[in-house]
Amino acid sequence: MPKKILIVEDDNSIRELLVELLQGEGYLVVSAVNGLEGLKCLEVQPAFDLILIDLMMPVMDGYSFRTEQMKHPKWSRIPVVVMSAEANAREKMKNYGVTAFLSKPVELDTILKTVEQYS
Repeated sequence: MPKKILIVEDDNSIRELLVELLQGEGYLVVSAVNGLEGLKCLEVQPAFDLILIDLMMPVMDGYSFRTEQMKHPKWSRIPVVVMSAEANAREKMKNYGVTAFLSKPVELDTILKTVEQYS
């Protein structure tokens, strides 16, 4: 059974690249353009094996998404990999219990290795 990945990223080109990359590796991929849409995906989809999320997004950012995700027992167990170019983001995310942090720009090989490791 293929692993299921949720990508939450507001940048269309990055989101589309990630979807294409991961689908090409055999993952089932669902994408959302902001944290609120990501939460809706969690509500209607069966369990995900991993969430890849950006931090700085309109409507609902990655911090707010993670705060809401942690409130739900089923969702809180899903590993979360944060991707961000924001200064000090790694430090800020220490209190959010994320699985891994990748600084943008991220090499595609690094994304693949991280997804394989944590999904």
